Formats: sequence, structure tokens, C-alpha cells
Amino acid sequence: MKFRRKQKILRGFASSAVSHTSAFAPAIFATTIAVFVVCVATNWRLERSLADERSIVAGELATISSRLQTNLNGNVKLLQGLAAGITVNPAMDQSAFSKLAAEILQPDSQLRSFAAAPGMVVKWVYPEKGNEKAIGLDYRTNEKQRDSSMLARNTHNIVLTGPVELVQGGTAFVVRCPVYINDRTSQIFWGLVSGIVDIPRLYQDSGLESTDLEIAVSAVAEPKLAKQVFLGDLETFSKNPVVASVDMTYGRWTLVAVPKGGWGQNSGMATFELYACLLSLCVVAPIVWVGFLTKSRQRTIEKLRLHKKKLVRARQRLEYLSLHDALTGLPNRRFIDQMISQSPRPDPEDCLILIHIDLDRFKEINDTKGHAGGDTVLQAVASRLVNLAGPNDVAARIGGDEFIFATWSADPAPKANELAQQIVDTLKQPLFVDGSECVVGASVGVAWETEYARGQDLSQLLLDADLALYEAKKVGRGRAAIFTEALRSAAIGSKELADEFNHALDCDELVAFFQPQFNASTLDIAGVETLARWDHPRNGLLAPDKFLAVAENLGRSGDMDRLILQKALFELTRWDSLGMRIPRVSVNISARRLVEANLLAELSELPFAKGRLCFELLETISFDDLQPVLNHIVPALKELGIEIEIDDFGTGHASIISLLRLEPRRLKIDREIIKPIVASPSQRRLVSSIIEIGRSQNIDIVAEGVETMEHVKILRDLGCHFLQGYALARPMSSKQLIEFCRPKDKELSEVG
Repeated sequence: MKFRRKQKILRGFASSAVSHTSAFAPAIFATTIAVFVVCVATNWRLERSLADERSIVAGELATISSRLQTNLNGNVKLLQGLAAGITVNPAMDQSAFSKLAAEILQPDSQLRSFAAAPGMVVKWVYPEKGNEKAIGLDYRTNEKQRDSSMLARNTHNIVLTGPVELVQGGTAFVVRCPVYINDRTSQIFWGLVSGIVDIPRLYQDSGLESTDLEIAVSAVAEPKLAKQVFLGDLETFSKNPVVASVDMTYGRWTLVAVPKGGWGQNSGMATFELYACLLSLCVVAPIVWVGFLTKSRQRTIEKLRLHKKKLVRARQRLEYLSLHDALTGLPNRRFIDQMISQSPRPDPEDCLILIHIDLDRFKEINDTKGHAGGDTVLQAVASRLVNLAGPNDVAARIGGDEFIFATWSADPAPKANELAQQIVDTLKQPLFVDGSECVVGASVGVAWETEYARGQDLSQLLLDADLALYEAKKVGRGRAAIFTEALRSAAIGSKELADEFNHALDCDELVAFFQPQFNASTLDIAGVETLARWDHPRNGLLAPDKFLAVAENLGRSGDMDRLILQKALFELTRWDSLGMRIPRVSVNISARRLVEANLLAELSELPFAKGRLCFELLETISFDDLQPVLNHIVPALKELGIEIEIDDFGTGHASIISLLRLEPRRLKIDREIIKPIVASPSQRRLVSSIIEIGRSQNIDIVAEGVETMEHVKILRDLGCHFLQGYALARPMSSKQLIEFCRPKDKELSEVG
């Protein structure tokens, strides 16, 4: 008996233990999961922290790399200018060389001296003081400088070496440029022109001395020896650094950087782990408490059964709310979709008619009267639509200020037309918001089921009604438009054109054309405007009016602007290499491109000289709306050396104050204003007034649409600065522009 009693006690104890264990099983499971999540989150946090730290270091190193490259390229450009001067007058003496070098050497460059070595022997230096020891240096016999000098001569390329120990004392980077003289039959090697780059100033101007990073620089991608690293320590390359490069046509430098003190110094992992543990505790503790409540589960279930009927009624209410708009009480988009899919025809012969309604001036009322006023308008519109609805009709709000009116008819065309006009007339009647009278109006698109499409998917009707609504808004608001197959064809055509334009951007089918601008007094070329053209594989060359709207709708106008800018700068460099006198190139920029976050970063990396690139802003851009952005962007563009020009002046909606606040370099008067000045004195006075405004603000005026020489004479007499139009030159390709400029360059050289 005692043994059986003990067994019963043990079974009871085991049952109790199992019961308690099962009650806390969720807590045990949650604790296990929490520990696992904390470990995973801690590891993720550490990786994320290191990734963020590397991103910050990469950004700072990229800035330093960009500055270093810009400074080096700027010094090389100065040296090339000196070499060009020697090419013109290779027989100059020391005095002439010093004068030329003094004109070229910029105070903000890192170059501190020049040396010219005709026949590979240094003959001239600038400045002479302090560099006398360099005179007579024979690069062919000097072991330290012979290799780089011969490399510059043999490859015909610029060579950058350093740091180099100079014969006149000190160390510096040396840039060598070979000079060749054209004797009309061939090019003869004249000698070398060298520029001495001040290393401390180069590092200081590039930001290498003002950073908190540990930086090392080498001309070798993966240096193995300490002497291959001319800034910093070789050890930096083995610390898992961030790597950047300075790419030049004359070589490449590799820059690496790590934070001083190493990675992960400011990860905040201890705080993160503390918060993670506290969060886990907050998760686990309620589950433990739930374990104590598990035993009351049956009682809770019993109570839930008593509320079953309430839940059924609540579900029915929720179902109703899911099919109706909370504000107006009308059926919503989901209701319409279900109705179309189920197609409950009142009569077998009936066809479904859908009328898509969009309020015309709802946004204006919402902006002026607030959301409460907008809600009042929507409720009033819903009430009017309900009053028009018959027993089998449905008026629904499908979102925002859009409504659907659905009806049925065996003869849909006349009923649809009559009902659409009734809706337009009803909704244009005034209504009162906050005691004031308002007129909203509506545009309507109508589509109905044809007898040929009976029994097919009716969801296409919504798309057809939407196309008709778009057409109604396009031709003028406050009217109804009926869907036709022509609208569908036009929509398909627009879609195909959009797809082709995307393909054109990806496959480089956009080309740059250039229209010269002329000095009004001398008719010399003062610059060129870059124009986008689409070299369509089937339709040939397309003007911008065929694809600008497509680019804007696709959101790719910024990509197009970026591509045309790159092509324009490429051609400008090409023209410079050919000796063409093109002072500047103008490029259109869209509002979408202006607000891009990385615009300034991209522009800062492009190779162009200050004052030779101009951005044309269309006056049709809403300057007042974009004023906060422009206040930041425009000064930054000017700081980069990019001039600002207002295009199509006189056709947009910007105020003169908002335009002049930008302090543009030029205003371009639209061709529609210029064209009638030959026959219209009043139009001539208008142009004269614009020119006077420009003169008072020190803004140059460019006249577009100069189609006759009479235009040229009148505009010159009015004091216009620059002319552009078919009377002087049409838009042309770069090749045509080169041919166009060649006679002028030839005449100028003969006169010189």
C-alpha cells in the first residue's frame, strides 16, 4: 500500500512538473530565439557599423582624390599652355620665356617654376632666381632624370615623376611635356618643357594635410617596398584600407586610407548590446507571464464562444466598410472590380457603361479651403451623382477626386452620351464651401461594352474609360470624351515611343547638334548652343519636340541632359585640339536634373574650364516654386565656373524679380518675340526694353530666331549683344560645325 501511495505521489509530481514545463515552454522557446536574435543582431550591427565607417572614409577619400586629380590636371594644362607658346615661337630667348611663363603661371596653382630644355638641355628657367643651378642640366646624362625625360620624348606624352631631388635643391613632382615643331612636312622634336610642382602645397590644396584619416599614396597599385610609397606608410596598405585612384592620361596614383586608430573605434557596440538585451527581456517577460495565464485558457475560450455572434456582425460590418468609401458612403474601387468581374446584368441584352469622372479644380479648393473644404466638395459631388443614379446604376468613389458611374443599357451609345453630359452639367453647378460659392467642374471619360465584346473580360472597360478621360483633360477640361479605338492606338503608340526612347538612351542613339551664336557687332562666333537630336533607326533624325515630353513623362529628362552634356564637353575638347575658336558651349538643363542630389558631385568631376560651360534654364520652369532649390544650386554652379542663361525669355510665367534674383549671365529672347520686330514697332520697343533691363543689370542679351539680315541690323542698332538664328547658321553636327568654322579660322590666320 505504501508502495502504491508512493507511485501515485510520483505520478502526480511528474504530471505537475510536465504541466508547469508545458506552461513555460513558450517562454523557454522565446528565450532561445531571443538569444539567437541578439547574437545575429550584434553581428549584423558590427558589420553595418564597419560598412558605414568604410562608406564615410570612402567619401572623404574620394573628395581628396578628386581634388588631387583636379589640381594635377590644372597644373598640366598650364604646362601645356607654356608648351603651346614655345611651339609658336621656338626661337625665343630667356626674357621672352620668362614673360610667357609669368603670364601662364597662376597664383593658385601648385606649380612653382618652369624649365625649358631645347635639345634635352635646360636653357631657360622661370623664375630665374633660385633656379640658376638647373640651367645647363642635360637630361640625357642625368641618371635621376634621364629615364622620365626619355620616356616623355619617346612616347610623345606628358610624364609625371616624383618626388624628385632637384639640382637646385629640394624635392618636388616634375611634369614633363615634349614639344614638337611643325616644319610643314613633319613634326620635329624641339625639346622638353618641365613644370616643378610644390609637393607640400599640392598636398595642402588637395586636403591631404587637413584630414583625420591615415592616408598613403603610391604610383604602384600594390606596393611591396617602402620606397614605392611616397606619402604615408607602406603598412597602411595592409590594414584593409579603402582604395581610390587618381587617373591621369600620364599615369595613375593609388590612394588608400584607414581611420586613425584603426577600424571600429566608434561602433557603439556595448550600448547596442545593452539595448538588445533589454529589448529581449521585454519580449521574454510577457511570455513568461503568459505561461501563468495558460491555465485560464479554457475559461477564455468559453467567453469567446459567447461573443461569436458579435464577431459575425463585426465581420459583416467590416466587409461593408471594405467595399465602401468612409467619407462619402459610396461604393469604392473594390466594389466596382467585383461588380465588373461578376457582371450582374439586369437584362441579358444589356451592355455595361462605365463613366470615369475626375474633378477639374479640386486641388485648388483643397489648397485654399483645406482638407475639410475638400471633404465637403467630395460629399457634395457624391450626393449629386447619387441623385442621377437609377435603380440599377452605381456611383462609386475610386480614390482622391475620381469617381465611377456605372449603368446598363441595351442601346448604350445614346444613354452614355446623355448621361455623361448630365454629369458634366451637374458638377459644374456652383456649390458652397464655408459659406463661399465654388465651382469645381469635372472631366469625363466614357466607355461601354460592345456587342462584339459581350461575354469577354470587362476590366478592359476601366482602361478604356481612363483613356477617354485623359483625352477629355488634354483637349480642355469640363467636357466628356468617348473612347475610340484611335485613342487605344494612340496610347499604344505612346507606349512604343516611350520604350524606343528608353532603348535610345541605353544604346546611345541621342546625338548632339550645335547652333553657333554670334557677336552682334563683329559677327564672330561667341559660342554654340547644344541641341539634342534622336537618330531614330527607322524615322531618321528627330527634333526635340518629338521626344521631350516622352522623356519628361518617363522621368529620364535628367539622363538625357547628362548624356548631351557629356557629348558637348567631348566635342569642346575636340574643337580645342583642332584650334577652333569656340569660347563657350551652352547646354539645356531640365528641372528634374536641377533637383538631382548628386548633380554638383557629378559636375565637379567633369573636365571644363571656368566660363566655357553655360547652363540654359527654360523660363517655363517654375522659378518661384523651385526658388529654394535654385538659391542653393545656382551659386554652387557659378562656383564651379558654370554660367547661367535664361532661355526662351518672355514666354514663361516667371516674374522678372525671380529671374534677376538668379543673376544670370545672359537672357535669351524667344524667337516669337524677335520674329515680328522687322514689321512691328511695338515689338521692337519691347525688345529694346528687354535689352535695357539686361544692360542695367549687367546681363548680356541673346536674340533667338534671327532669320534675316534685316533682323541682324535692327538688333545690332538696339544694342543686342549676341545673335542666333537661321540667317547666320542652322543647327549642325560637330563635323559640320568644324567645316563651318574652318573658312573663318583660315581667314583669321591669313589676316594675322
